[in-house]
This record gives sequence, structure tokens and C-alpha cells, in this order.
Amino acid sequence: MSELSISELQARTGLPSSALRFYERKGLLGSTGRSGGKRMYAARAVEQVALIDLLKLGGFTLAEIAALVGPTGRTAPDWRAKALAKLGELDERARQVEQAQKALRHTLDCSQEHLDDCAVHHRILRAHADALATAAQSRSGGREGQTTM
Repeated sequence: MSELSISELQARTGLPSSALRFYERKGLLGSTGRSGGKRMYAARAVEQVALIDLLKLGGFTLAEIAALVGPTGRTAPDWRAKALAKLGELDERARQVEQAQKALRHTLDCSQEHLDDCAVHHRILRAHADALATAAQSRSGGREGQTTM
């Protein structure tokens, strides 16, 4: 199997060598050693870096990626459960972004001179405030606003 120098890995992935060294320190990427004073990587490191980047785009933190995939690219036994949980988070985030886009589109298309005069805008805000309150209550187990003696 051929090896790549850090500069070759940099050229094949577009990441600066400082990022590659950082990934190595974080346990996300493993080098095979040194040759002529340069870090060397297995050819599969190109795909490993691509996987790290895709997982980052998917919302995984570097710590989550390290727990999900080892420095050689081998996945953890529970990778499916972790991926499914992250997919649920992404679906919720996509729903939130879609809601924000809908509200922004209305504000841009609104015929009112001032949003304060727009009934639809106020309905959107009240609905969002209700959703915030419901989410806060579900996080606190319905104890929101209650006092203890």
C-alpha cells in the first residue's frame, strides 16, 4: 500500500497540514510514521479525511466523530445508533430552518409598510412563542413556572 506525505494528503483533501495534524492529535486520523522528517499517511487517509468532513457537515462534533470512528476509519460497534440519533437532530434542525425561512419569506412579501401592522407576522410570532414555551416545559418536565417551597 502506498503512503502519502502530509503535503500530498493536504493536496488530495484540500485541508491545510495544520488541520491534518490537529485531527491526528484528536485521534481522528493516524499517521503511519515519518519518512525524511515528514509525517506519512496510508493512502486510505484521503477517505478518512473525507469521512471526517462529511460527519462535520452532518453536525457531528469532533468528539462525537472520535467516538464514532477510530483513526484508521473503523467504525464503533454502535455507529448506527449514533448516526440515527444525529439524523433525528438534523431533521429537527431542518424543520426549524424551514420555519425560519417561511417567516422570513412572509416578512419580505408582506404588503404592510411596518411589520408591526401585519396580523400574519403577529400570528407567526405568537405561534413561535408558544412553541418555545412548550419546548421549555418538556425539557423541564412541565415544572416551568412552578415554585418549590
